[in-house]
Amino acid sequence: MSESQKIKSFARAVLVMVIGGLLIKWAMESRRAPVFVSARSEERLGEFGGDLEFLRSHYTAPQSEAESNHLVDLWSVGGLLKLVQQNGLTNNRALFVDSHGRSGFSWHGGRYGIYPHRDLLTAGQETPAYSAKDLATVLGEAAMNIHNIVLTGCNSEGRLRSQEFRKYFVNATNITYMAAGELAFKPMFFQALSRNSAEIQPLHGRIRTVSAHRTEAIISGAAAPGFSPLGSYVADLYLPGGRKPFRRQTAGRELLVPSPSSDRAAIESIQALQLSR
Repeated sequence: MSESQKIKSFARAVLVMVIGGLLIKWAMESRRAPVFVSARSEERLGEFGGDLEFLRSHYTAPQSEAESNHLVDLWSVGGLLKLVQQNGLTNNRALFVDSHGRSGFSWHGGRYGIYPHRDLLTAGQETPAYSAKDLATVLGEAAMNIHNIVLTGCNSEGRLRSQEFRKYFVNATNITYMAAGELAFKPMFFQALSRNSAEIQPLHGRIRTVSAHRTEAIISGAAAPGFSPLGSYVADLYLPGGRKPFRRQTAGRELLVPSPSSDRAAIESIQALQLSR
């Protein structure tokens, strides 16, 4: 075979590999991202194909100059707002997101995404999914003012990465989420909002099937046959400008409403970290 023929054969092989790779990518996207395709214009779509207008319709900005919290409630209408207000959480430079959550929303790595409760969807509506970037897009410039992010969704696949949220909310120093490998249950979320981390009580639950499309959890304060421990919320803490968390701890109210003692403990922890470097 002549040199020119070898070059042509190599070029054809490269072309075949490129086309094959694109076909594989398309097939994986089609298989791993069900019902998240929209016919809307690209300007209104998020990273995973979710309609950003739907996300905006469930977003609540601070209600006055005395407030600084932002809420995205993909679970109910007004429920999250009532919850944080009842717990005195209105001015914490926080983004609260109440939603479902799972991985599998991109063909290259199965990234974590949030999506709404079925009760918020109309009959026949496709289920939209959203990324950390989509949340930042909805908040716009206000994303720069977020210091705390609280995510309620499940993390059963363990693919939620706080660094991805930190990438788009660059001033966030506390990112709270369900521990890796765990389903999320509201009682544990309620505790993270209302109690300091040292006061969080372990709970146990048992899943009961109500119908073909509905299950519910029976919660117990003590271990019992058929009951499993509920997962707890954890918080990744970042130094200003840090790319990786310097500490992971049980999430608690003191991260949202710091006290002099919690501030002092945080300073001592940071000093110890700096000395160890």
